[in-house]
Amino acid sequence: MTPAIRWVIGLLAVVVAGALWMFWSPRAQPPEPAKVEIAQQSVAAAPEPAPAPAPVEPPAAPKAEEPVTVSVFFDFDRSALRSGEVPKLDELTTKIQGRTFERLDAVGYADRIGEELYNLPLSRKRADAVVAYLVGKGVDAGRIRAEAKGEGEATTGDTCKDMGPDSGKNGKLVECLERDRRVEVKLVAAR
Repeated sequence: MTPAIRWVIGLLAVVVAGALWMFWSPRAQPPEPAKVEIAQQSVAAAPEPAPAPAPVEPPAAPKAEEPVTVSVFFDFDRSALRSGEVPKLDELTTKIQGRTFERLDAVGYADRIGEELYNLPLSRKRADAVVAYLVGKGVDAGRIRAEAKGEGEATTGDTCKDMGPDSGKNGKLVECLERDRRVEVKLVAAR
């Protein structure tokens, strides 16, 4: 036999022996059960049960911010802000500082005296006057929307009915319709 063949046979024997040693195991006997010693405990009074946990109250819902709306009133046939109405707008600018909001809507209205073709642009001028004031106080002009509704949505309803002719010369009627000559400013909350 040549040395190369002897070498291959020897190598083969080593591999077989290693495989047998690795994978062959004697029949496994089940392990003996572990002996557990039970210590005798003295029977004492049962401990008091732990107090039941306090009921968990759900977190309070975030407090909704109060709506911010302001009505600014105007003199008959005028679009200039009254000096007595300016503090309302100043208070509005104070309320909205630091608040996140989508925009402010400034909607102008007119009373029923006169033609709608005249009153609609007048109500727009009133809304624009309010917007100009708010922008002057530092409110971002891009976040204010001005709209005109003219005689639409009168707040006086039938209150000023039967007060004489619909004329600017009828002082009693002009005074009664004051609440219709307004700009309503409303904060539209951020979504």
